[in-house]
Amino acid sequence: MSKLPFTLKINTHSPAGRCEKVLCHSVLRALGKTRMVYDATWGGRRIVLKVFSKFGKARHHAMREWRGLEQLQARKINSPEPLFCGRCPEGWVVATAWLDDAIAAEELWKAAETTERKVQIVGLIATELARHHDRGILQTDMHLGNFMIRGKEVFAIDPAMIRFVNNPIDRRESIRQLAQLAVLLPEGSGSPIESVFREYAAARSWTVGPQDVEQLHREHRRCRNRGVERGLRKFLRVNRRHQEIRNGAWRGLASRRFSEQTSLEALTTGLDEIMARGRILKNGRTAFVSRVTLGGMDVVVKRYNPRGFLYSLRHTLKGSRAQRSWLNANRLFLLGIPTPEPLAYVDQYKGLFLYCSYFITEFVPGKSLYTVLRDPDTPENQKQRLVEEVIRTMDRMADHGVNHGDLKHTNILCKDETVVLIDLDGMRVGGLPWLRRCRHQKDRARFLRDIPRR
Repeated sequence: MSKLPFTLKINTHSPAGRCEKVLCHSVLRALGKTRMVYDATWGGRRIVLKVFSKFGKARHHAMREWRGLEQLQARKINSPEPLFCGRCPEGWVVATAWLDDAIAAEELWKAAETTERKVQIVGLIATELARHHDRGILQTDMHLGNFMIRGKEVFAIDPAMIRFVNNPIDRRESIRQLAQLAVLLPEGSGSPIESVFREYAAARSWTVGPQDVEQLHREHRRCRNRGVERGLRKFLRVNRRHQEIRNGAWRGLASRRFSEQTSLEALTTGLDEIMARGRILKNGRTAFVSRVTLGGMDVVVKRYNPRGFLYSLRHTLKGSRAQRSWLNANRLFLLGIPTPEPLAYVDQYKGLFLYCSYFITEFVPGKSLYTVLRDPDTPENQKQRLVEEVIRTMDRMADHGVNHGDLKHTNILCKDETVVLIDLDGMRVGGLPWLRRCRHQKDRARFLRDIPRR
Protein backbone atom coordinates (compact mmCIF):
# COMPACT_ATOMS: atom_id res chain seq x y z
CA MET A 1 0.00 0.00 0.00
CA SER A 2 1.22 3.51 -0.77
CA LYS A 3 2.50 5.99 1.78
CA LEU A 4 -0.25 8.11 3.37
CA PRO A 5 -1.90 10.29 2.18
CA PHE A 6 -2.54 8.78 -1.24
CA THR A 7 -5.26 8.77 -3.90
CA LEU A 8 -7.11 5.67 -5.08
CA LYS A 9 -8.80 5.44 -8.46
CA ILE A 10 -11.88 3.22 -8.16
CA ASN A 11 -14.00 1.75 -10.94
CA THR A 12 -17.43 1.52 -9.37
CA HIS A 13 -19.60 -1.58 -9.61
CA SER A 14 -22.52 -0.03 -11.46
CA PRO A 15 -24.00 -0.04 -14.99
CA ALA A 16 -22.39 3.33 -15.63
CA GLY A 17 -19.04 2.04 -14.44
CA ARG A 18 -17.85 5.51 -13.51
CA CYS A 19 -14.41 6.16 -12.01
CA GLU A 20 -14.12 7.77 -8.57
CA LYS A 21 -11.10 9.35 -6.90
CA VAL A 22 -10.72 8.95 -3.14
CA LEU A 23 -8.04 10.56 -0.97
CA CYS A 24 -7.03 8.31 1.95
CA HIS A 25 -5.72 10.26 4.96
CA SER A 26 -5.16 7.71 7.75
CA VAL A 27 -5.66 4.09 8.72
CA LEU A 28 -8.62 3.39 11.00
CA ARG A 29 -8.13 -0.37 11.16
CA ALA A 30 -5.79 -2.93 9.67
CA LEU A 31 -6.52 -6.66 9.46
CA GLY A 32 -3.22 -8.08 8.22
CA LYS A 33 -3.05 -8.35 4.45
CA THR A 34 -6.77 -8.97 3.97
CA ARG A 35 -8.48 -5.69 4.81
CA MET A 36 -7.65 -2.03 5.44
CA VAL A 37 -10.06 0.64 6.66
CA TYR A 38 -9.26 4.28 5.88
CA ASP A 39 -10.45 7.72 6.90
CA ALA A 40 -10.86 9.25 3.46
CA THR A 41 -12.32 12.12 1.43
CA TRP A 42 -14.50 11.74 -1.68
CA GLY A 43 -15.78 14.77 -3.54
CA GLY A 44 -15.18 16.98 -0.49
CA ARG A 45 -17.10 14.55 1.72
CA ARG A 46 -15.58 12.62 4.59
CA ILE A 47 -16.09 8.86 4.20
CA VAL A 48 -14.95 5.47 5.47
CA LEU A 49 -13.23 3.36 2.81
CA LYS A 50 -12.78 -0.39 3.28
CA VAL A 51 -10.21 -1.98 0.99
CA PHE A 52 -10.37 -5.76 0.59
CA SER A 53 -7.01 -7.03 -0.57
CA LYS A 54 -6.61 -8.70 -3.95
CA PHE A 55 -4.65 -11.46 -2.20
CA GLY A 56 -7.88 -12.77 -0.63
CA LYS A 57 -11.44 -13.27 -1.93
CA ALA A 58 -11.72 -9.52 -2.34
CA ARG A 59 -14.77 -9.35 -4.59
CA HIS A 60 -16.71 -11.91 -2.55
CA HIS A 61 -16.11 -10.07 0.74
CA ALA A 62 -16.79 -6.63 -0.74
CA MET A 63 -20.07 -7.68 -2.33
CA ARG A 64 -21.20 -9.41 0.87
CA GLU A 65 -20.47 -6.20 2.80
CA TRP A 66 -22.31 -4.09 0.19
CA ARG A 67 -25.41 -6.32 0.15
CA GLY A 68 -25.48 -6.30 3.96
CA LEU A 69 -25.46 -2.49 4.00
CA GLU A 70 -28.29 -2.37 1.46
CA GLN A 71 -30.36 -4.82 3.53
CA LEU A 72 -29.86 -2.76 6.71
CA GLN A 73 -30.96 0.38 4.88
CA ALA A 74 -33.99 -1.39 3.40
CA ARG A 75 -35.08 -2.63 6.85
CA LYS A 76 -34.63 0.88 8.33
CA ILE A 77 -31.83 -0.08 10.72
CA ASN A 78 -29.36 2.57 11.87
CA SER A 79 -26.22 2.00 9.80
CA PRO A 80 -23.71 3.99 7.69
CA GLU A 81 -25.10 5.08 4.31
CA PRO A 82 -23.57 2.94 1.53
CA LEU A 83 -22.03 5.20 -1.14
CA PHE A 84 -20.37 2.98 -3.72
CA CYS A 85 -18.63 -0.32 -4.26
CA GLY A 86 -15.93 -0.99 -6.83
CA ARG A 87 -12.49 -2.13 -7.84
CA CYS A 88 -9.07 -0.53 -7.52
CA PRO A 89 -5.46 -1.74 -8.12
CA GLU A 90 -5.22 -2.92 -4.48
CA GLY A 91 -8.43 -4.99 -4.61
CA TRP A 92 -12.13 -4.26 -4.06
CA VAL A 93 -13.53 -1.39 -1.97
CA VAL A 94 -16.71 -0.37 -0.16
CA ALA A 95 -17.32 3.29 0.70
CA THR A 96 -19.75 4.42 3.41
CA ALA A 97 -20.69 7.77 4.89
CA TRP A 98 -18.78 9.00 7.93
CA LEU A 99 -20.82 8.87 11.15
CA ASP A 100 -20.26 12.27 12.76
CA ASP A 101 -19.74 12.20 16.55
CA ALA A 102 -20.22 8.41 16.69
CA ILE A 103 -17.81 6.42 18.89
CA ALA A 104 -17.01 2.72 18.62
CA ALA A 105 -18.78 0.72 21.34
CA GLU A 106 -15.46 -1.02 22.15
CA GLU A 107 -13.81 2.33 22.88
CA LEU A 108 -16.71 3.42 25.09
CA TRP A 109 -16.49 0.10 26.95
CA LYS A 110 -12.74 0.44 27.56
CA ALA A 111 -13.22 4.03 28.76
CA ALA A 112 -16.08 3.10 31.13
CA GLU A 113 -14.84 3.27 34.72
CA THR A 114 -17.91 1.85 36.47
CA THR A 115 -20.05 -1.25 36.09
CA GLU A 116 -23.10 1.02 35.81
CA ARG A 117 -21.65 2.70 32.72
CA LYS A 118 -20.82 -0.67 31.14
CA VAL A 119 -24.33 -1.92 31.81
CA GLN A 120 -25.69 1.27 30.22
CA ILE A 121 -23.62 0.68 27.05
CA VAL A 122 -24.76 -2.95 26.76
CA GLY A 123 -28.35 -1.90 27.48
CA LEU A 124 -28.31 0.60 24.59
CA ILE A 125 -27.03 -2.07 22.20
CA ALA A 126 -29.54 -4.63 23.55
CA THR A 127 -32.43 -2.26 22.81
CA GLU A 128 -31.16 -1.79 19.24
CA LEU A 129 -30.65 -5.54 18.96
CA ALA A 130 -34.34 -6.02 19.76
CA ARG A 131 -35.17 -3.94 16.65
CA HIS A 132 -32.80 -6.11 14.61
CA HIS A 133 -34.46 -9.31 15.79
CA ASP A 134 -37.96 -7.98 15.16
CA ARG A 135 -36.91 -7.31 11.57
CA GLY A 136 -35.26 -10.69 10.95
CA ILE A 137 -31.64 -9.60 11.37
CA LEU A 138 -29.25 -12.00 13.09
CA GLN A 139 -25.64 -11.23 14.01
CA THR A 140 -23.52 -14.34 13.45
CA ASP A 141 -20.42 -12.68 14.93
CA MET A 142 -21.76 -10.86 17.97
CA HIS A 143 -19.32 -8.48 19.69
CA LEU A 144 -19.02 -4.80 20.61
CA GLY A 145 -16.84 -4.09 17.56
CA ASN A 146 -19.92 -4.39 15.33
CA PHE A 147 -21.56 -1.27 16.80
CA MET A 148 -21.01 2.47 17.08
CA ILE A 149 -22.83 4.80 19.46
CA ARG A 150 -23.81 8.45 19.11
CA GLY A 151 -25.65 9.71 22.18
CA LYS A 152 -28.43 7.13 22.57
CA GLU A 153 -28.33 6.05 18.93
CA VAL A 154 -26.68 2.73 18.06
CA PHE A 155 -25.40 2.01 14.54
CA ALA A 156 -24.68 -1.43 13.11
CA ILE A 157 -21.45 -1.67 11.12
CA ASP A 158 -19.58 -4.58 9.47
CA PRO A 159 -22.73 -6.27 8.08
CA ALA A 160 -20.80 -8.99 6.24
CA MET A 161 -21.48 -11.51 9.03
CA ILE A 162 -25.17 -10.62 9.41
CA ARG A 163 -27.84 -13.13 8.34
CA PHE A 164 -31.16 -11.79 7.06
CA VAL A 165 -34.40 -13.79 7.30
CA ASN A 166 -38.03 -12.97 6.52
CA ASN A 167 -39.45 -13.57 10.01
CA PRO A 168 -38.63 -12.19 13.48
CA ILE A 169 -35.95 -14.11 15.36
CA ASP A 170 -37.45 -16.60 17.81
CA ARG A 171 -37.11 -16.31 21.59
CA ARG A 172 -34.50 -19.03 22.04
CA GLU A 173 -32.11 -17.66 19.41
CA SER A 174 -32.69 -14.10 20.62
CA ILE A 175 -31.70 -15.00 24.19
CA ARG A 176 -28.60 -16.77 22.85
CA GLN A 177 -27.59 -13.61 20.97
CA LEU A 178 -28.21 -11.43 24.01
CA ALA A 179 -26.01 -13.73 26.13
CA GLN A 180 -23.21 -13.33 23.58
CA LEU A 181 -23.53 -9.55 23.80
CA ALA A 182 -23.54 -9.51 27.62
CA VAL A 183 -20.67 -11.99 28.02
CA LEU A 184 -18.40 -9.31 29.52
CA LEU A 185 -20.83 -8.56 32.34
CA PRO A 186 -20.72 -10.52 35.62
CA GLU A 187 -23.09 -13.45 35.96
CA GLY A 188 -25.12 -14.87 38.83
CA SER A 189 -28.52 -14.25 40.36
CA GLY A 190 -29.47 -10.57 40.37
CA SER A 191 -26.60 -9.75 37.99
CA PRO A 192 -26.62 -6.82 35.54
CA ILE A 193 -27.40 -9.12 32.62
CA GLU A 194 -30.89 -9.56 34.03
CA SER A 195 -31.56 -5.82 33.86
CA VAL A 196 -30.19 -5.75 30.30
CA PHE A 197 -32.51 -8.65 29.43
CA ARG A 198 -35.50 -6.77 30.79
CA GLU A 199 -34.63 -3.74 28.64
CA TYR A 200 -34.44 -6.01 25.63
CA ALA A 201 -37.71 -7.77 26.50
CA ALA A 202 -39.48 -4.43 26.96
CA ALA A 203 -38.34 -3.36 23.48
CA ARG A 204 -39.90 -6.54 22.03
CA SER A 205 -43.00 -6.42 24.28
CA TRP A 206 -42.12 -9.74 25.89
CA THR A 207 -43.23 -11.05 29.25
CA VAL A 208 -40.15 -12.44 31.01
CA GLY A 209 -40.62 -15.74 32.83
CA PRO A 210 -38.26 -17.67 35.16
CA GLN A 211 -37.43 -20.12 32.36
CA ASP A 212 -36.22 -17.21 30.21
CA VAL A 213 -33.93 -15.94 32.96
CA GLU A 214 -32.61 -19.47 33.55
CA GLN A 215 -31.85 -19.88 29.84
CA LEU A 216 -30.13 -16.49 29.77
CA HIS A 217 -27.77 -17.48 32.61
CA ARG A 218 -27.14 -20.88 31.04
CA GLU A 219 -26.28 -19.34 27.67
CA HIS A 220 -24.22 -16.64 29.35
CA ARG A 221 -22.05 -19.24 31.12
CA ARG A 222 -21.72 -21.23 27.89
CA CYS A 223 -20.65 -18.16 25.89
CA ARG A 224 -18.23 -17.08 28.59
CA ASN A 225 -16.66 -20.53 28.81
CA ARG A 226 -16.23 -20.64 25.02
CA GLY A 227 -14.62 -17.20 25.16
CA VAL A 228 -12.29 -18.34 27.94
CA GLU A 229 -11.21 -21.43 25.98
CA ARG A 230 -10.49 -19.27 22.91
CA GLY A 231 -8.65 -16.75 25.08
CA LEU A 232 -6.51 -19.39 26.81
CA ARG A 233 -5.03 -20.50 23.48
CA LYS A 234 -3.37 -17.08 23.30
CA PHE A 235 -1.62 -17.65 26.63
CA LEU A 236 0.59 -20.41 25.23
CA ARG A 237 2.00 -18.48 22.29
CA VAL A 238 3.89 -15.30 21.58
CA ASN A 239 1.68 -12.33 20.78
CA ARG A 240 1.38 -8.63 21.56
CA ARG A 241 0.74 -9.44 25.23
CA HIS A 242 3.22 -12.27 25.80
CA GLN A 243 6.92 -12.61 25.11
CA GLU A 244 8.88 -15.82 24.83
CA ILE A 245 11.55 -16.66 27.40
CA ARG A 246 14.34 -18.74 25.87
CA ASN A 247 17.87 -19.01 27.21
CA GLY A 248 19.64 -22.34 26.70
CA ALA A 249 17.76 -24.95 28.71
CA TRP A 250 15.22 -22.39 29.93
CA ARG A 251 11.90 -21.84 28.16
CA GLY A 252 8.68 -20.09 29.05
CA LEU A 253 6.36 -17.13 28.55
CA ALA A 254 5.99 -13.79 30.31
CA SER A 255 3.68 -10.83 30.04
CA ARG A 256 5.42 -8.10 28.08
CA ARG A 257 4.64 -5.57 30.80
CA PHE A 258 6.76 -7.68 33.16
CA SER A 259 9.47 -9.05 30.85
CA GLU A 260 10.35 -5.65 29.36
CA GLN A 261 11.36 -4.49 32.84
CA THR A 262 13.31 -7.64 33.73
CA SER A 263 16.52 -9.07 32.27
CA LEU A 264 16.52 -12.48 30.63
CA GLU A 265 19.17 -13.71 33.07
CA ALA A 266 17.02 -12.71 36.06
CA LEU A 267 14.17 -14.85 34.69
CA THR A 268 16.35 -17.87 33.95
CA THR A 269 19.86 -18.63 35.21
CA GLY A 270 19.81 -16.06 38.02
CA LEU A 271 16.36 -16.89 39.38
CA ASP A 272 17.48 -19.33 42.10
CA GLU A 273 19.96 -16.84 43.50
CA ILE A 274 17.36 -14.06 43.53
CA MET A 275 14.88 -16.34 45.33
CA ALA A 276 17.48 -17.27 47.98
CA ARG A 277 17.99 -13.55 48.75
CA GLY A 278 14.24 -12.84 48.98
CA ARG A 279 11.79 -13.39 51.80
CA ILE A 280 11.21 -17.14 51.96
CA LEU A 281 7.51 -17.99 52.33
CA LYS A 282 7.78 -21.76 51.97
CA ASN A 283 10.66 -24.23 51.72
CA GLY A 284 9.32 -27.75 51.33
CA ARG A 285 10.24 -30.93 49.54
CA THR A 286 8.00 -30.26 46.55
CA ALA A 287 8.11 -26.47 46.31
CA PHE A 288 10.14 -23.41 47.28
CA VAL A 289 8.33 -20.04 47.46
CA SER A 290 9.97 -16.65 47.85
CA ARG A 291 8.86 -13.03 47.73
CA VAL A 292 11.32 -10.98 45.68
CA THR A 293 11.65 -7.80 43.63
CA LEU A 294 11.98 -8.24 39.87
CA GLY A 295 11.88 -5.42 37.37
CA GLY A 296 10.88 -3.01 40.11
CA MET A 297 7.82 -5.15 40.92
CA ASP A 298 7.00 -6.96 44.16
CA VAL A 299 6.42 -10.55 43.04
CA VAL A 300 6.14 -14.10 44.37
CA VAL A 301 8.16 -16.85 42.70
CA LYS A 302 7.23 -20.50 43.24
CA ARG A 303 9.73 -23.15 42.21
CA TYR A 304 8.46 -26.69 41.70
CA ASN A 305 11.41 -28.85 42.74
CA PRO A 306 12.65 -31.86 40.76
CA ARG A 307 11.43 -35.21 42.12
CA GLY A 308 13.08 -37.89 40.02
CA PHE A 309 12.96 -39.32 36.52
CA LEU A 310 9.33 -40.50 36.46
CA TYR A 311 8.14 -37.09 37.69
CA SER A 312 10.21 -35.37 34.97
CA LEU A 313 8.92 -37.73 32.29
CA ARG A 314 5.28 -37.23 33.27
CA HIS A 315 5.49 -33.44 33.34
CA THR A 316 7.54 -33.32 30.17
CA LEU A 317 4.66 -35.05 28.39
CA LYS A 318 1.67 -33.32 30.03
CA GLY A 319 3.19 -29.89 30.77
CA SER A 320 4.88 -28.54 33.86
CA ARG A 321 3.10 -27.58 37.05
CA ALA A 322 4.19 -23.97 36.46
CA GLN A 323 2.61 -24.01 33.01
CA ARG A 324 -0.64 -25.42 34.45
CA SER A 325 -0.60 -22.76 37.17
CA TRP A 326 -0.08 -20.09 34.47
CA LEU A 327 -3.07 -21.36 32.45
CA ASN A 328 -5.29 -21.85 35.52
CA ALA A 329 -4.54 -18.36 36.85
CA ASN A 330 -5.34 -16.82 33.47
CA ARG A 331 -8.55 -18.87 33.31
CA LEU A 332 -9.70 -17.45 36.65
CA PHE A 333 -8.65 -13.98 35.48
CA LEU A 334 -10.82 -14.32 32.35
CA LEU A 335 -13.73 -15.54 34.50
CA GLY A 336 -13.37 -12.55 36.84
CA ILE A 337 -12.42 -14.69 39.88
CA PRO A 338 -9.75 -13.02 42.09
CA THR A 339 -6.27 -14.51 41.92
CA PRO A 340 -2.80 -12.86 41.83
CA GLU A 341 -1.94 -11.62 38.36
CA PRO A 342 0.19 -14.24 36.56
CA LEU A 343 3.38 -12.66 35.20
CA ALA A 344 5.49 -15.54 33.85
CA TYR A 345 6.27 -19.21 33.90
CA VAL A 346 9.68 -20.73 33.18
CA ASP A 347 10.63 -24.37 32.62
CA GLN A 348 14.20 -25.65 33.05
CA TYR A 349 15.20 -28.73 31.02
CA LYS A 350 18.05 -31.22 31.27
CA GLY A 351 18.40 -32.71 27.84
CA LEU A 352 14.92 -33.64 26.60
CA PHE A 353 13.31 -33.85 30.04
CA LEU A 354 11.84 -31.23 32.37
CA TYR A 355 14.00 -30.64 35.45
CA CYS A 356 12.10 -27.98 37.43
CA SER A 357 9.75 -25.07 36.76
CA TYR A 358 8.98 -21.59 38.09
CA PHE A 359 5.73 -19.66 38.33
CA ILE A 360 5.79 -15.89 38.94
CA THR A 361 2.82 -13.81 40.11
CA GLU A 362 2.26 -10.38 41.53
CA PHE A 363 2.43 -10.09 45.32
CA VAL A 364 -0.97 -9.56 46.92
CA PRO A 365 -0.82 -8.00 50.39
CA GLY A 366 -3.11 -9.68 52.85
CA LYS A 367 -3.44 -12.47 55.38
CA SER A 368 -4.32 -16.08 54.81
CA LEU A 369 -7.85 -17.09 55.70
CA TYR A 370 -6.34 -19.54 58.20
CA THR A 371 -4.84 -16.64 60.16
CA VAL A 372 -7.91 -14.40 59.90
CA LEU A 373 -10.35 -17.03 61.18
CA ARG A 374 -8.13 -17.72 64.20
CA ASP A 375 -7.44 -14.09 65.06
CA PRO A 376 -9.45 -13.17 68.20
CA ASP A 377 -9.37 -9.49 67.18
CA THR A 378 -11.26 -10.15 63.94
CA PRO A 379 -15.03 -9.53 64.38
CA GLU A 380 -17.20 -12.63 64.04
CA ASN A 381 -19.43 -11.00 61.42
CA GLN A 382 -16.36 -10.30 59.25
CA LYS A 383 -15.27 -13.94 59.56
CA GLN A 384 -18.75 -15.04 58.51
CA ARG A 385 -18.72 -12.73 55.49
CA LEU A 386 -15.37 -14.10 54.35
CA VAL A 387 -16.57 -17.71 54.69
CA GLU A 388 -19.70 -16.88 52.68
CA GLU A 389 -17.59 -15.14 50.03
CA VAL A 390 -15.41 -18.23 49.61
CA ILE A 391 -18.50 -20.42 49.22
CA ARG A 392 -19.93 -18.02 46.60
CA THR A 393 -16.59 -18.09 44.75
CA MET A 394 -16.59 -21.91 44.78
CA ASP A 395 -20.13 -21.95 43.42
CA ARG A 396 -19.15 -19.53 40.62
CA MET A 397 -16.21 -21.72 39.71
CA ALA A 398 -18.44 -24.81 39.73
CA ASP A 399 -20.87 -23.07 37.35
CA HIS A 400 -17.98 -22.89 34.88
CA GLY A 401 -16.85 -26.47 35.49
CA VAL A 402 -13.82 -25.41 37.55
CA ASN A 403 -12.70 -26.89 40.88
CA HIS A 404 -9.73 -25.69 42.93
CA GLY A 405 -8.57 -29.13 44.03
CA ASP A 406 -6.74 -28.06 47.23
CA LEU A 407 -8.96 -25.54 49.00
CA LYS A 408 -7.29 -25.39 52.37
CA HIS A 409 -7.41 -22.09 54.22
CA THR A 410 -3.73 -21.31 53.63
CA ASN A 411 -4.48 -21.22 49.89
CA ILE A 412 -6.96 -18.37 50.34
CA LEU A 413 -5.77 -14.79 50.90
CA CYS A 414 -7.97 -12.11 52.44
CA LYS A 415 -7.60 -8.61 51.04
CA ASP A 416 -10.11 -6.31 52.75
CA GLU A 417 -13.45 -8.05 52.07
CA THR A 418 -12.15 -9.92 49.00
CA VAL A 419 -10.84 -13.48 48.92
CA VAL A 420 -7.99 -14.31 46.53
CA LEU A 421 -7.22 -17.90 45.47
CA ILE A 422 -3.62 -19.12 45.18
CA ASP A 423 -1.81 -22.44 44.57
CA LEU A 424 -3.70 -23.37 41.40
CA ASP A 425 -1.64 -26.20 39.93
CA GLY A 426 -4.15 -28.78 41.21
CA MET A 427 -7.17 -27.05 39.66
CA ARG A 428 -9.46 -29.28 37.60
CA VAL A 429 -11.52 -28.16 34.60
CA GLY A 430 -14.37 -29.89 32.82
CA GLY A 431 -15.28 -33.55 32.97
CA LEU A 432 -18.61 -35.35 33.23
CA PRO A 433 -21.34 -33.54 35.24
CA TRP A 434 -21.32 -36.11 38.06
CA LEU A 435 -17.53 -35.84 38.31
CA ARG A 436 -17.66 -32.05 38.49
CA ARG A 437 -20.28 -32.28 41.26
CA CYS A 438 -18.10 -34.72 43.20
CA ARG A 439 -15.09 -32.41 42.93
CA HIS A 440 -17.18 -29.44 44.03
CA GLN A 441 -18.46 -31.33 47.08
CA LYS A 442 -14.91 -32.40 47.91
CA ASP A 443 -13.65 -28.78 47.70
CA ARG A 444 -16.55 -27.61 49.84
CA ALA A 445 -15.98 -30.34 52.47
CA ARG A 446 -12.23 -29.61 52.52
CA PHE A 447 -12.90 -25.92 53.11
CA LEU A 448 -15.62 -26.34 55.76
CA ARG A 449 -13.62 -28.94 57.67
CA ASP A 450 -10.96 -26.42 58.70
CA ILE A 451 -13.34 -23.72 59.98
CA PRO A 452 -12.65 -23.41 63.71
CA ARG A 453 -15.57 -24.18 66.03
CA ARG A 454 -16.62 -21.54 68.51
